[in-house]
Amino acid sequence: MSNKMRILIFLLILFGLSACSASKQLNRSGLDLLSEGRYEEGVAKLEQAAKSDPSNLHYRAEFLNKREEVVNRLLVSADQARAEERLDEAGKIYRRVLAISPNNVRAASGLAELAQDQRHRELINEARVLFEKSDFDGAWGKLRTVATENPTNSRMMALRREIEEKEAQNLFATPTLKSLYKKPVSLEFRDANLMMVFDVLSRTSGINFIFDKNVRSDLTTTLFVKKASLEDVVDLLLTTNQLEKKLLNSNSVLIFPNSPDKVKEYQDLLVKSFYIENADVKQTANLVKTLLKSRDIFVDEKLNLMIMRDTPEAIKLAEKLVVMHDLAEPEVMLEVEVLEVKRTRLLDLGIKYPEQLTLAPLAGAGGAAVTLNDLKTINASKIGASLSPVSINAKKDDSDVNLLANPRIRTRNREKAKIMIGDRVPVITTTSTSTGFVSESVQYVDVGLKLEVEPNIYLKDDVAIKISLEVSSIVNQITSKNGSQTYQIGSRNASTVLRLRDGETQVLAGLINDEDRSTANKVPGMGDLPVLGRLFSTHRDDKQKTEIVLSITPHIIRRLERPDAIASEFWSGSEVNLRASPLSLRQWKPSEAEATERGRNSGNLIHPVEISKVPDAATEAGLSWQGPKEVKRGESFQLILNLAANGGLRSLPFQVAYDPAVLKVVEVAEGDFFKQDNAQTSFASNVDVDSGKIFAGVTRSGKDGATGERTLSKITFKAMVDTPRTEVKLLAATPVGVGNKVLNSGLPDAYVITIGQ
Repeated sequence: MSNKMRILIFLLILFGLSACSASKQLNRSGLDLLSEGRYEEGVAKLEQAAKSDPSNLHYRAEFLNKREEVVNRLLVSADQARAEERLDEAGKIYRRVLAISPNNVRAASGLAELAQDQRHRELINEARVLFEKSDFDGAWGKLRTVATENPTNSRMMALRREIEEKEAQNLFATPTLKSLYKKPVSLEFRDANLMMVFDVLSRTSGINFIFDKNVRSDLTTTLFVKKASLEDVVDLLLTTNQLEKKLLNSNSVLIFPNSPDKVKEYQDLLVKSFYIENADVKQTANLVKTLLKSRDIFVDEKLNLMIMRDTPEAIKLAEKLVVMHDLAEPEVMLEVEVLEVKRTRLLDLGIKYPEQLTLAPLAGAGGAAVTLNDLKTINASKIGASLSPVSINAKKDDSDVNLLANPRIRTRNREKAKIMIGDRVPVITTTSTSTGFVSESVQYVDVGLKLEVEPNIYLKDDVAIKISLEVSSIVNQITSKNGSQTYQIGSRNASTVLRLRDGETQVLAGLINDEDRSTANKVPGMGDLPVLGRLFSTHRDDKQKTEIVLSITPHIIRRLERPDAIASEFWSGSEVNLRASPLSLRQWKPSEAEATERGRNSGNLIHPVEISKVPDAATEAGLSWQGPKEVKRGESFQLILNLAANGGLRSLPFQVAYDPAVLKVVEVAEGDFFKQDNAQTSFASNVDVDSGKIFAGVTRSGKDGATGERTLSKITFKAMVDTPRTEVKLLAATPVGVGNKVLNSGLPDAYVITIGQ
């Protein structure tokens, strides 16, 4: 080989080694870039390494695997960003994927679908605006396109659910008359035609009264009413003339005879489903049937579902009954400790001398039996003697045994709970028949600690516990004639009923078994000698004492909650008609402005009918104080802030001022105004002791507001010093209605309290 050829081969080898070194460097650099999150640069380096050394399959495989791994990771992030409607971020990630893998189909289709998502977002926003304006048809039109192209769009599905719920509320909402129907009136009629009375009420109140053709036109009534609600007056007129009404809209009432046929003809029925969470659905259905006399009730025990078809009034009363009955079952955790203390003292001391001497003639030669002839020649060499051995006993045994069981068991109210700690001992029974057939059967006996408890939880966190305790052990093992093993079992039992407070511990002791046994084995005569008698006798003293101690502590996990007064006590109407309020005439106390307005217009009426003029109650909320006027020093008392509103309220922040030198705030609690219809609420309060101010607020979840007259808050104070006059004043209150509309509210006068001894 020539020198030129050698140089060429050397250069080729050197070039190959340098190429391998460069490829290795590119591969390592690409992996480092990937670990830093620089995916595009890292994949490019790996691709260069694979191209620079095409013969190295390892670089090629690592490039393809890492590229696939990076692409999948980015696609997952892009899909997640798209699902969370972070469309701009998703677009950037999809473009990064295409930069790494230009032919990736998922990234290309993702970019195309992002444009559709953007268009869907605009349609959903437009539908939301229409929904807020109560244009449900327009909102449905916008959503229909989105539902067709992407049925799983979360925002579309959420808005569609809101529209369906709102339409359902509007569909099943019972008509209510306008606020004028609740205004006070004064009527004086004697033997007046009933149609004429309703004509006067219609002209003065603006309410339309429509009569069924079967309403008698000759009905008359006598009525003398002052300052009574128009609604109560109409109800009384209808009830006293065996008539019934049906609300058609906000200012129209249909009046028809209160006969079974007409009631069936005009009375609307509603279907309501109740999913019972805690109570037994059959008992709940029986409750509704018994109290409301409802017949159309279906029960599905598998779903714990009750479906009821009845009048809207009956459905409302059934809802209250279900809320009152469907309470969570209280539970208690019982912490039990069982301790068995066993003490044994054994003393066995002395010398045990032979107790007997046995003499017997020896057998003949070859083991032959002894005959009478052999007795003639018997002597000392032919008589065998057997003497019991001499033993010295010196034993003392002291033992203390503690057996402890510390189980914890959780159980529901009035449900039995059992604990068994021990063994199941087999007892074999042999049975034989006259034919000679023998069979054996095995039965198991529980030996150990058996505890059975049944708690009864009361309202004041007391727990009555019915306890049954049994402690058993194997005392002796007995073998029968046929070889079967049986056991002698010792048992101690205790049963009692306790009533303990939550967390109170009660110890039951006194199950004591005390045994004291003394035995002596003496040589007659010698064993009875004083002092020396110990050398000719053996004594055994065995003392055993066993005591069982039971300790039990209840811990209430879920308490028995008493329902609020408004949930446990409510009107249900008469035996014939179900009503949420009684038939009555409510007293009306007009303000000075209402009295002036009424006096100005009283001369214009043909009949002495008076209707008060007040601001629209749907845009106002009234607040008032309730509590004691006089308290003693050191005494705690409660002031109740009541709220009355006809418009739906969503939240109400308020501020209260008091004298911190005279009063001390103990607790600020939420009332039940915003909790109507089992709504979830958020209540927060803060007390500034230095300035004597309370800052509080409550917000109601959901879309519907709260109405009516109930308690907003309960504030508990403690009177610190004597004073003839101290004030609690509501400084500010801002009721917010549905749609974040701020409603007008009037602040009550300061509440004055006298504190004395």
